[in-house]
Amino acid sequence: MYNDSFTILSDDLSEYLDSHDRSLLKEDMLQLAYKEYLIDLGYYTNQFILYVVKDYDWNNLVKKRNLREEEIMNSLNKACDEVLSYYRESTINKTLNPFE
Repeated sequence: MYNDSFTILSDDLSEYLDSHDRSLLKEDMLQLAYKEYLIDLGYYTNQFILYVVKDYDWNNLVKKRNLREEEIMNSLNKACDEVLSYYRESTINKTLNPFE
C-alpha cells in the first residue's frame, strides 16, 4: 500500500481507509520513515494533515499540507517520491530542497 523503501513505524490509516469508521480518526494515524526523513499523517480538528520532517526537527518542517480524504493516497505517494528524489540528489551533489 505504501512505498516499499519506507519503514512503517505506525499505521492506523489502513484500517480507517478500509472501514471509514470515523471513531478511528486521531492525530497519529501513519508514520513512514526513510533515512533521516519522517512522513507523518494525522487527523486534526476535522482535517487530515501530512507532515514531512527531516532529522526529527518538528520546528522546521520540510512540508506541511492539509488534505481531504480523497487526496490522502496520492499525496502520500507524492511525498514518498519527493523524499526519495531529494535524498538521492542530496547524496550526489547537495542540490536544493524540492519542497521549497
